[in-house]
Amino acid sequence: MRAGKLRHLVAFNRQAETPDAYGNVTGAFEPLFTVWGNVRETSGKERVAAGSVENVRTATIRIRSSVQARGLTEADQAVARGETWNIRGIANADDQGAMLDLLVETGGGQ
Repeated sequence: MRAGKLRHLVAFNRQAETPDAYGNVTGAFEPLFTVWGNVRETSGKERVAAGSVENVRTATIRIRSSVQARGLTEADQAVARGETWNIRGIANADDQGAMLDLLVETGGGQ
């Protein structure tokens, strides 16, 4: 992908692993790294949850593969275009492994 297509600044956050008295992980999300990426939002969908309608928006964020990017997990968050996105899936975008596609979701109570 040409550098000109990576026009959105994308920051990644990871939750601090602070266990509470019950062994649950708690803590605020802390910055990991920031890169340029391409955010492509897909059509929104609505789903019924607990009797209410939730608006869920999904997108694909494409970034260059790197040591840091390959360390991302579905527990991390992406912040792009002023919104926080939960990572739902990570896949290679090409055969060479030069780019990664992140399936992300925001809205609907997450």
